[in-house]
Amino acid sequence: MAKAPTARRYAQALFAIAREKGTTEAWLDDLREVTALLDEPTVSAFMSTPRVGAADKLGVVTQVTAGRDPMIANLVGLLTSRQGIGLLGKVTQEYGELLNVSLGRIRAQVTTATPMSAAQLKRLGDSLGASLKKEVLLEAHEDTEIIGGVLVRVGDQIIDGSVRTKLASLKQQLAHESLT
Repeated sequence: MAKAPTARRYAQALFAIAREKGTTEAWLDDLREVTALLDEPTVSAFMSTPRVGAADKLGVVTQVTAGRDPMIANLVGLLTSRQGIGLLGKVTQEYGELLNVSLGRIRAQVTTATPMSAAQLKRLGDSLGASLKKEVLLEAHEDTEIIGGVLVRVGDQIIDGSVRTKLASLKQQLAHESLT
């Protein structure tokens, strides 16, 4: 039996069509809006209830996708009819990643103990962008456990400049060196 398409495959197919039409960014906005509407608790509960018929669910899809590109409506309708509407959030995320790659952008997560100012985030983003030769989209997070400094995650790479890690390293160094 053939394996059902994954969110990535749906996103790739949709992105290929969007690229041909020159609507890649507009479709991402539409996907995000539709995903947000379908993620509302009452709508989500309705769409995931097995007792609700496919025709009723497709009626909701028609209302939610009204005024949007027909390809977005087709995708959401297809996912709904295949009982895979739960994949829409992942499809949207994968589509966004494909768009970022095509535009030479990369996401980076920055963790600090206290909030960073907009100017600090901009300087960090510019610095990372210059070293990676890509536009960097920063997502800032706070974690008081790192004590101070900054922890940056870009893809698989981690740049750990946190005080917690430096203290742990110093502790290990002191424990293994003799005091002569």
